[in-house]
Amino acid sequence: MNPQFRNWLIGAGSALLAIWIGWSIANGSLGLAGVAAAASFAAILVRLTRLPLSVIVLGLLLIGYVVGNRGFAQIMPLSTLPLFPAELGIMVCLGGLVMDAAMRRAPWWRNDALNWALVAWLALGTARVMIDVPRHGLMALRDYAMIYYAVFFFIAQHQAAQLRARNYLVTCLTLGVVILLPVYFLFQSLPQFFVGSLTFRGVPLVFLKGDLAATSLGAGMVIIYFVLRERHRFLGCALAAAMFLTVVAGDSRASLAGIALASIWLLLGRRWSLPALQAGVAALALAGLIAVAVLGNSPAAGARLQVITDRVASLADIRHAHTYSNEENAYKADNNQFRLVWWRALAKETLDEGPVFGLGFGYDLARGFLQAYYPETDDEFTVRSPHSIVMSVFGRMGIIGLAVFAAVAAAMIFNTWGALRDRSTDNVEVGLWCAAWVILTSACFGVVLEGPMGAVVFWSVLGLASGSRATRDSAVAAEATRSRSQLPEVEASTAES
Repeated sequence: MNPQFRNWLIGAGSALLAIWIGWSIANGSLGLAGVAAAASFAAILVRLTRLPLSVIVLGLLLIGYVVGNRGFAQIMPLSTLPLFPAELGIMVCLGGLVMDAAMRRAPWWRNDALNWALVAWLALGTARVMIDVPRHGLMALRDYAMIYYAVFFFIAQHQAAQLRARNYLVTCLTLGVVILLPVYFLFQSLPQFFVGSLTFRGVPLVFLKGDLAATSLGAGMVIIYFVLRERHRFLGCALAAAMFLTVVAGDSRASLAGIALASIWLLLGRRWSLPALQAGVAALALAGLIAVAVLGNSPAAGARLQVITDRVASLADIRHAHTYSNEENAYKADNNQFRLVWWRALAKETLDEGPVFGLGFGYDLARGFLQAYYPETDDEFTVRSPHSIVMSVFGRMGIIGLAVFAAVAAAMIFNTWGALRDRSTDNVEVGLWCAAWVILTSACFGVVLEGPMGAVVFWSVLGLASGSRATRDSAVAAEATRSRSQLPEVEASTAES
């Protein structure tokens, strides 16, 4: 086509589109204008970053869910299309994955235990929800989200095969947790600003759920430390220390358990630096707090020490045997009872009514728990998750589902140990595997993987880690093949000499 004629057609089409958009805005409809603005913004980003649109979209989703949390998760970008960011992201990123895989003739999955386990996870969950939708309708699809969010694993894994795309996504994760750190404190100090002013169509852009925000900070601490370790070591240590202290001083005990498990992994892999930093920072903070409480005779410091003591004691206080300083601290021990009663009631109900394939998606997993814990309450109980991904899987998909989820965890263990043991593994990959364990551990004691705020980040981080490992293994295999192909030539030249 003649270039001038092509430019004329583009100009004419753009002018007509502009008139149409203006007419729509004048009539109070912003849907078309929003689509045009989003498309223009996406085109600018593609031009500037030289990355595929699907990679850019996933990076923006990661920043949105890390910083915006529950607020970002409830936004509907298009009022005429009732889809949330995660679902729109899946549509865009899956389209990009299919096109890229077809053009480069690259498989969208890898032949290893983790990929096979997740294929089984998606297949089993999809088969289960097809049975449940006729009975429970939209509620079944809502609960099914904990299954289909695993699609982000395959999207991120495929994108991580290109180093430029992986670095962009890791940078988005790093940027997200860096922004989250001050936002975490601002949200506690100025909640009315975030809830009442910083909104989109009445929905807060940022609405932090405490345990999820702490989990993101815990996972981000590991990623930032290893990402910035080479070029900006001091900055990485400072940010990691600040995030660690923020999680320790907060109320989320599940995120602390996740950080502890990640540290154990690093110690087993003989990577001592981050656990040593955590121990040093914790010791200094505790010593400073004791000094202020004792030498400075500060009631506030003494109360903070008591809070820390009660919090540590509540981790193992299953029978509420410890004496707490106030009702707020005693509430943590009550939370232990809350979970245990729910888990026992759900386990009994599942074993009685559907031990093999579970109770299904859409089923009210709180029914037996309410009868045991709140037998006389008239209040509406809207929580659908038993505060543990393990119990959610067992309740929804029974022993079969639990076995598949255990296979996913086992494959993660195998891959994490392989990455930590291999000294050729780069720091970014080490940080990604450990960050995935922080989130998964927190999910075992809270509502994390059942919603997009934690699930999109977890499956993306796991996919990036898996993709990095597979790319590294391919490079090592290619180097070995190249060395073997050159060996006969070397031997021949040696024999001639």
